[in-house]
Amino acid sequence: MSLYFKDKRRVDLLALVVSATFVDLEVLYYLLLGEPLDHRIWHGFAMSLTIYPILVAVGVFMVERFFEQRLWSIYNGLRLKPHQVRYSLKTVYLWSLFGGLSHIFFDMFTHAEMPYVIYPLTYGNPFYGGYASAGVELIVIVLSIYSCILWWRGQHSA
Repeated sequence: MSLYFKDKRRVDLLALVVSATFVDLEVLYYLLLGEPLDHRIWHGFAMSLTIYPILVAVGVFMVERFFEQRLWSIYNGLRLKPHQVRYSLKTVYLWSLFGGLSHIFFDMFTHAEMPYVIYPLTYGNPFYGGYASAGVELIVIVLSIYSCILWWRGQHSA
């Protein structure tokens, strides 16, 4: 979100948010099934570099085209003050790619059981750092607080 508040003209907020969060629908699915391993194939760079950003980009692109006025209403209701809500397919794709990659990047340090993170190179998660995961979680918290500060400042500027 901090990237959006820094450059609202270039950052497609919908593509970024959807791509960074919808990958966890996989986790929800496996949790509902009662499976012990919930971070599977979608939580790997192979998917986040290929199929996932394409699926997200197509979905977001369509939503931005068919529900443009509704998006304006939602963004304004959340006081996000967008410059636009409809982006080119290239921009939507790039932010979809970035959102998915950033999600996997942060997850690979915080979840020991991510066997597909760099599959097919290896099965398992060589990046999990145990105590280092607290550092990554702290970075995410700081970025979240920073985003809130940027949003707050945006509310009180001209």
